Amino acid sequence: AFRVGPGVVSRGRCPQLLLNALSGVLRNTMRAQCTPEQVSDHVTNPERPALTGQQKRLRWKATLAAMSLDAIPGLYVGSSPLVEFMNDTVPAGVSAWLAPGVTQPAVFIVFALCFFFPLYAHLLRKKKITVKTMGLLSVLGTAFPLSIAVTAGGGGFWVQYAGAAVGGAGLMAAQFVEKIVAIQWWALTGDAAKGAALLGCSVGVWSVAFTLLSADLCQRLGLENAMYFLAAVIFAASLFPLWLAGSGELQAPEPAEMPVPSQPLGGGVDFRVRDLLRSLSFWQLLFHFTAFFLFGFGQKALLSPIFQATYNVTYVESARFAAAVIAIYAAVRGVLPLVTRRLPLLAVNVGLLAFSAVLYACFPAIVGSLPICWLVAAKTLTGASFAGQSTLRNLLVLEVYGAADLANVLPLLEAGVGVGKSLGPLIGYYTYLADQEAGEGSHAAYNPFFYACAAVAAADAINMMVLYSRTRR
Repeated sequence: AFRVGPGVVSRGRCPQLLLNALSGVLRNTMRAQCTPEQVSDHVTNPERPALTGQQKRLRWKATLAAMSLDAIPGLYVGSSPLVEFMNDTVPAGVSAWLAPGVTQPAVFIVFALCFFFPLYAHLLRKKKITVKTMGLLSVLGTAFPLSIAVTAGGGGFWVQYAGAAVGGAGLMAAQFVEKIVAIQWWALTGDAAKGAALLGCSVGVWSVAFTLLSADLCQRLGLENAMYFLAAVIFAASLFPLWLAGSGELQAPEPAEMPVPSQPLGGGVDFRVRDLLRSLSFWQLLFHFTAFFLFGFGQKALLSPIFQATYNVTYVESARFAAAVIAIYAAVRGVLPLVTRRLPLLAVNVGLLAFSAVLYACFPAIVGSLPICWLVAAKTLTGASFAGQSTLRNLLVLEVYGAADLANVLPLLEAGVGVGKSLGPLIGYYTYLADQEAGEGSHAAYNPFFYACAAVAAADAINMMVLYSRTRR
C-alpha cells in the first residue's frame, strides 16, 4: 500500500527521486522502510547499470513517442492566436461572453486534469489499464482541434465543447507517456534530469511552432481550414506512438529494474485522502498550484489578444511577439531541471512569485508610457518565472510529502492546475469584454487583470513563505 510521509526530503538528486516515486502510478505498491537520509544517499549516488541493447531501443522509442505526443500540449500552449478567430464563431444572438476562444480550451484542460488524470492514475494502480492503453488513447487528442474545425464550418456550435472533453482524454494519456514512461527509462541510468530537460524543450518547440503556424494558417486559410490542418498534424504526431502501442513496444521499465528505495518514508500509515485533507501543507500547495497557473497561464494564453488590445498591433505582429515570449518559456523549461537540482525549491518559488508580483504591478505603467518592446521584455521575464514554477512543481511536492506519497498527492493537486488554467484566461478575457462594454479605451482594457495577477502572485508568495518557514522547523 502507499504510505504517508509528510516530512521534508533532502534534495540531493530530486529529479531521480521524483521519477522513482512516479513509478508508483504504474505499479500496485511502493514499499519502503528507510529514513530520509538513506533516501538522499540512494538518490545522490544511484546505481547506474549499463542498459542492454534492447533497453536502449525501448528507451529511445518511448522518448521519441513522448516527443511526438508533445504536439498535443504544444497546440494548447501555443493557442493564443486562435482566441479572436474562435470568438468570432459565436452565433448571432448569443452573448459574446460565451467566448469559445477561452471557454473551449478551459473545458479541454478541466476534463484532462480534474477528471482523466486522477481516473487514469486509479485505473493504472488497479491494473485495469496499461501503458499500451495510454498510447492508444493519445490519438483522442485530435478531437481538440478537429471539433473547432467542424464548428467553424457550421457543424454545430456545441460540437467544439464535446470535442474538448474527448480531447482531454488524449492529452492526459500523452502526458502519462511523457511525464512517467519516458522519464522512467532515463531514470534507470540516473539521467532523469536530462530526460526531463529534453522533453521540456520538446514541448517548448512545439508551442513556438504552433503559435506561428496557427497565426499564419488562420490569416491565410481561415479558422476552419486552419484547424483541419492542425488536426492532421496532431493525428500524424500520434501515429508513431500508436504503432508502438499496437506492436507492444511502448512500455515502461520492469518494476525490478527501477532504483526504488526499499522502505517507505514516514510513519508507515496507509494513505487516506481524509488524512491528506487535514494537512495544512496540502491546502497551501493546492492554493499555490491554482494561483500561479491562474495568473501565469492566464497571461500566456492571452498573449496575442493583450498585445493587440494594448498597442493596437496587427494580428500577425501580435503572434510573433507571443512566439518570442514562448521561445524563452521553452528555453527555461529545458534548462531549469538541470540547474536547480540542489536548490531549496520552496525558497526559489517565493522569490519567483515576489518577482512576478512586482512586474505584473508595473505592466499598466509600461503600457501607458513605454514602447511595446518593454512589455514584451517584461512578459518574457514573467513567462520565464511561470515556466520555472510549472516545471518544478512536482519536485516541490516531493520536498513536502516525500517520495512514497507523490503518486497519491500529485493527482489531487493537479486538479488545482486545471482550475487555474481554466480560470486565468476566462478572468482576463472577461475583464477585457467588460471594459469594451463600458466604452473605455482598449489601450488600458487589461489593466485590471494585470493588477489582479499582481495581487494573486503576492498572496501566493506569502503563502509559500509561510509553508517554507513551517517545513524548516
